[in-house]
Amino acid sequence: MMAYGVTKQQLTSLDVKWRTQRPHVIVLGAGASRAAFPSGDARGRRLPLMADLVDVLGLSPTIKAAGFDPNRNFESLYSELHSLDPQPPLLALIEQRVMDYFSSLELPSHPTLYDVLLLSLRAKDAIFTFNWDPFLVDAYSRHHDIVPLPKIFHLHGNVRVGYCEHCKISMPKATVCQRCQEPLAPSRLLYPVEKKDYAKDGFISTQWDAVRKYIKQAALFTIFGFSAPKTDQKAKGIFKKAWKVADPETKPIERVEIIDIADHEKLGKKWSPFFHFPDHFDIRRSFYQSRLARYPRRSCEALAHAGINGEFVEPIPWAGSHEVATSLEDIRDSLAELVSAEVAAR
Repeated sequence: MMAYGVTKQQLTSLDVKWRTQRPHVIVLGAGASRAAFPSGDARGRRLPLMADLVDVLGLSPTIKAAGFDPNRNFESLYSELHSLDPQPPLLALIEQRVMDYFSSLELPSHPTLYDVLLLSLRAKDAIFTFNWDPFLVDAYSRHHDIVPLPKIFHLHGNVRVGYCEHCKISMPKATVCQRCQEPLAPSRLLYPVEKKDYAKDGFISTQWDAVRKYIKQAALFTIFGFSAPKTDQKAKGIFKKAWKVADPETKPIERVEIIDIADHEKLGKKWSPFFHFPDHFDIRRSFYQSRLARYPRRSCEALAHAGINGEFVEPIPWAGSHEVATSLEDIRDSLAELVSAEVAAR
């Protein structure tokens, strides 16, 4: 039987030497939503990737009739159309179809991987998502009054999020701002063009400001299903600068985890230029193999004890640790002791 330097009970109760308020930061790409909803939404509608978005949204006949190849990757197709004419009727039609399709998607009533992801993080943590789909916002809405959850930032906008220009805050889409009662504007969706202007839109600008802030303080950084596409050079530049910034107040990220089914060697080669320490990263094939799944709400403490003291840290079993769907109540209840310890620590 393995002798653990830190037991699951010590970790759960936060009765450990290395407590930290440094955040665990997650970046989500389209691959994360596809992994979270392999059978689609509540009615079986598919989650598109850039490679099959044209087909899933039924845009092939329209694009073919306009004289373009509908079998191309959506990123390269849209970028070309935009470079030819930023405001043609075809682009307006495509954008409306995207908004309508993603807005219509419904979160299943049973627990999903996004429920597990949110509940595995604490209020100090943050999720940065490039995804337009509504599932992360909808999962947040069904838990936030019960369990403290991480902050979510939408780097390319989201169909369920509104923004108050007066208060400079975002919230799940509603008619008016909860703070000032002024009308909310829908968040703008950013499309795959080569030169994105993240400062032009007020909402998008605030989301990227948060990237710069959180990456400077992160202890653990997880990249889940994000491919860093060629059309997002600006995003890659911001991430790289935030990771590598020469600032005495900045603390280097201790560990990076990449959750992706792509080839390990190619993933390492793609992401290693971004890291403070070239060998301080792990590649996981599934979310359920990640530190977040093995140490829910304690991922940074577990990392500190393993990295600083070289101790074996016992995993924390909970209802969300397995791919077997249990009820939402069971998942939340299994976190009760973890959450109580966090409240007591504050």
